[in-house]
Amino acid sequence: VSRGWAWIARMAAAGPPAVFAFSRPAVLLLGDSITQEGSTAVGGWASALAGHFSRRADVLNRGLSGYNTRWASNVLDRCLAPHESTVLATVWYGANDAADATLNPRQHVPLDEYRKHLTNIVRRVRQRCDHVVVFSPPPIHEASYRAIFIEPRQGIGAPLDRSLEASRRYADVAGEVAAATSCAFIDLWAKVQAAAPAAEGSSDQPWGRFFYDGLHLSEEGNKLVFRELLALVGERFPDLVVEPCCHTGKRDNSGSSCAALRPHLPFHDAISLENQGTIFGDGGASCPKRQKVA
Repeated sequence: VSRGWAWIARMAAAGPPAVFAFSRPAVLLLGDSITQEGSTAVGGWASALAGHFSRRADVLNRGLSGYNTRWASNVLDRCLAPHESTVLATVWYGANDAADATLNPRQHVPLDEYRKHLTNIVRRVRQRCDHVVVFSPPPIHEASYRAIFIEPRQGIGAPLDRSLEASRRYADVAGEVAAATSCAFIDLWAKVQAAAPAAEGSSDQPWGRFFYDGLHLSEEGNKLVFRELLALVGERFPDLVVEPCCHTGKRDNSGSSCAALRPHLPFHDAISLENQGTIFGDGGASCPKRQKVA
């Protein structure tokens, strides 16, 4: 406890952070249920991302459960961020497009049409955001999907409207679209399987633990997605990485830092009896720069 109070005293003595922002940019997440559930599931990847950008950007989850690229393309303008700027966007479709044309014609989108719609979505998002990440659809864990998703709804032995092979074809196209539009790409189809490979000579698919029903992410799957996204941001867009406070590990206090994103409004330890009447009016321009605390 005494060390904690000593740190607070040192921070106060060092002075306030240099600058702050009057508004926040957006981080936009576009996709289907795998994105939508990223904010509602335990340990959801979108919630973790919101924590990473806390106090610096608004993470807007525009995941629409059940949507394919045909529908998403039609409603895209209603999903874009109303903010002045969008600093990062993820585009993650294909799990529904890849549904079987005969068994699930309502959600199925042919591969060439998927390519067209995904390209259109990405290009329109690129008009507003320089940092766009395209995700491939994940692999379908057929055994879990059959046992947990299909058979309880349609009966024992009902055919699968999604398959591992079909999801691979759509994942390949997602990668091609990302390359053609100069976007970053995360191949979740490959990364999920590589994260928990089967033993040599075994037909088991231990990567099924990353899904709770063979299609949607489990808590462990959400953690994997967040790790992969954060790793890519660090590699491709390092200015967006929020470095935590060296004393508390928090990313939303005055000890944290981010090259591209200023904190929204002054942190409380930048506000004093002397400046509380003026500090809110000039974006922190009147604040002396914080000296680095040893």
